[in-house]
Amino acid sequence: MTPVPFRADVPEWTGPLAWGQRSIWGAMRLVGAAGDHYFNFTRVVPVPRGAGSPPPETVARAVAMVVERHDSLRTRVRADGGGEPNQVIGGTGGIPVEVADESVETPAELAERLAADRFDPAADWPLRAGMTVRDGAVRHVVLVFCHVAADGYAGDVVARDLRLALLRGALSGAPGQLRDLVARQGTADKARGDRALEFWRERLDALGGPIFDRPREGTGAEAGSPRYRRAVLVSPALDRASRLLAGRYGVSTSTVLLAAACAGAGRIAGRPVAAMTPLVNNRFRAEDRDLVTSLAQLGLFVLDEPGDGDPMDAARSAALRAYRHAYYDQAELNRTLAGADPLCCFNDQRPAEGVTPAGPPPDAGEIRAALPLTEEAPEDGLDDLNCRFCVHVTGEPDRLRVMVTADTRYVAPADLDAFLPALERTVVERALA
Repeated sequence: MTPVPFRADVPEWTGPLAWGQRSIWGAMRLVGAAGDHYFNFTRVVPVPRGAGSPPPETVARAVAMVVERHDSLRTRVRADGGGEPNQVIGGTGGIPVEVADESVETPAELAERLAADRFDPAADWPLRAGMTVRDGAVRHVVLVFCHVAADGYAGDVVARDLRLALLRGALSGAPGQLRDLVARQGTADKARGDRALEFWRERLDALGGPIFDRPREGTGAEAGSPRYRRAVLVSPALDRASRLLAGRYGVSTSTVLLAAACAGAGRIAGRPVAAMTPLVNNRFRAEDRDLVTSLAQLGLFVLDEPGDGDPMDAARSAALRAYRHAYYDQAELNRTLAGADPLCCFNDQRPAEGVTPAGPPPDAGEIRAALPLTEEAPEDGLDDLNCRFCVHVTGEPDRLRVMVTADTRYVAPADLDAFLPALERTVVERALA
């Protein structure tokens, strides 16, 4: 890979991690260097038609402009002698870029290959790029992010800025910067963070421990191989049913799926009160909407007595409480949890337009017609993960893809295999009721 030089006219800065960065840093440290590349994520950016047929040199300069614009893309994280992480924001350097022939390697293949290599947070810049070229012109740009520097929303901001740089040859305006966020969290945002921490303490005390709080019988200290098994469901019917319920209850489709997943996890664990930790965007203020960093943090969604009645009845208020209390000092929460793995994770990775779709909701006939199209897709397991039970939502228009990953020491394979069909059945039956 060839480094593309950048030069930002700002002094070097050293400081602590922002709260969201600290959250993902801790997760990456738990899985270790052998597994932290799983946190890398990508964006594939087609070169806009209005940009013509730019050569690699022109596109490389556009990439450098974006890096110069956002200080988090010029950040490296280094731990001190006690293991405490600090970040250094630099002004000059070089972002590694690889050029590939599009007839030999597709943009998706290039993205997968570049994302498979881990970032060394202390030595590497947190962005690498690739370009696919046809007839001497760049057709697609691949961006690969270290998760400490950016979350999914921030990846979309970077992709947007890259498109603008290719179209205009320049970027205007001054977005928020990571160093300013860090300063704000130490002052103006501290009271809000303290309120969120108090909410977590109260709710965790009421829950009385993790949802999956003890190894299942017969496993002892041993787990299967791989230890973390996965199941995947691709369901057009679940997409349509969640959209219908979202309109009926005045929530997002993400809240519908979160409530159903939380109720299902509670049933597997045999708990009268279930809880999940959804990943919350945290970009509620105008000054944070274009901020490139890892700002998302876990909220605490608690669903009382999920086995009785309609789990959607309480979902709206539970989700609002979770979203309102998902901005806090992660280091303080870590001390509160004392290393415990508290709950189950829920991560809806769809873009905003997928979570809250426009237009009229589907009708019952569309949902029933889509049911035979459900597929179960194979997925490899993992040996290392920082959560006992995780639900991820992705997909394309009209087809939801839901993946559940579970620690075999706490969740029986039969329960894992039954979880996603039960989730689909719950949402569809509620929609058709």
